[in-house]
Amino acid sequence: MDQTVPGVAPVCIAFIIALFLSVNYFLGPKYDPREPPVIHQKFPYVGHIIGLLQYGLRYFEILSAKHPLPAFTLQTLSKRTYVVNSPDLVSAVQKNAKILSFNPFISFVSSRIFDADERAMAAINENIDGEQGHWGLMPEIGRGIHNTLAPGASLDWMTKTMLTKYMEFVDSLGAGKTDTGAPELDLYKWVRKAFTVSSTEAVSKVIPSMLNNGLD
Repeated sequence: MDQTVPGVAPVCIAFIIALFLSVNYFLGPKYDPREPPVIHQKFPYVGHIIGLLQYGLRYFEILSAKHPLPAFTLQTLSKRTYVVNSPDLVSAVQKNAKILSFNPFISFVSSRIFDADERAMAAINENIDGEQGHWGLMPEIGRGIHNTLAPGASLDWMTKTMLTKYMEFVDSLGAGKTDTGAPELDLYKWVRKAFTVSSTEAVSKVIPSMLNNGLD
């Protein structure tokens, strides 16, 4: 006949809870007071991951509506995501490009979208943020982009090239016009194609120029 000691189950549950809280306190993530407020999750460490898997990018909209803050922090395993909702803060983030780097996202995406091998990823990640000086693949690409898009002759030339190509789409609108008027079109698809092709035309013509300036 089985015999159980009264009160063992509650003691075990209390011990497990105390152990979890202790581990979370000593080994859990530590936050800087200057960081945006942390949005806690129902399931520690994986709650936000479950939300992203369930709702996709709309999960950020759901949290923003539930927590109307200028910015907040999401903890996902060992990584943190900062969600910025205030237009003023977005502008401040964009102006602090030397402090906040987009390059780690490029590394993350490159390995998946382009199926980059280990050698390619090593070249991408080498001195990716330029902390060791102005050398490496990503710092060189970034410098080439900034120099090309800075106000001046290069940007003026790219803008002119894009607008010239875009005007071809505008002029084509009257090509199918009849006595009953112009044919109907899907405005969204037309704008998407016109801007995509026009901007690609400008970029594709500037790439050889960048290569000739030592980015090959």
